[in-house]
Amino acid sequence: MEIQLVKKQLTRTDIASCLAYPTGNLWAFQMVQGRNAINFNARDPTGRVWEFKLCTRNHGRYKKPVIRGDWLDYVDEKGLTVDDFIILTMVEDAKNGVSYNIRVEPNLELAL
Repeated sequence: MEIQLVKKQLTRTDIASCLAYPTGNLWAFQMVQGRNAINFNARDPTGRVWEFKLCTRNHGRYKKPVIRGDWLDYVDEKGLTVDDFIILTMVEDAKNGVSYNIRVEPNLELAL
C-alpha cells in the first residue's frame, strides 16, 4: 500500500536550502528517541536511489522538520524550479518492509 507523505509546491527555500517536511507526517519515520535525524533512501522513477536525511530541531516548541542529504543534488539533477510539485510516498510491503519513492510533477499551470 502506497501512502503519500508529501505533495508540496516547491518554494525558493526548498530549492536553495532544504525541503520543508510536514510535522504531521513524522510518524512515517522511526527516529531513535533522543535523536533529531534519520537517514532514509528514496527511489525516483528512473530507479536511482537518493540518500536523504530527515532532521528536526533539537529545541524549541516546534520541530520544523526538513529534508537534507542528497536533496540539493536531487534539485540540481532534476532541474527543479519554484512551483514544481514534489511527491514523496511510503510503500509498506509485508515482504520488503518500508520503502520510499520520490517524484516531481511540473506545475502545468505555468506551462500553459
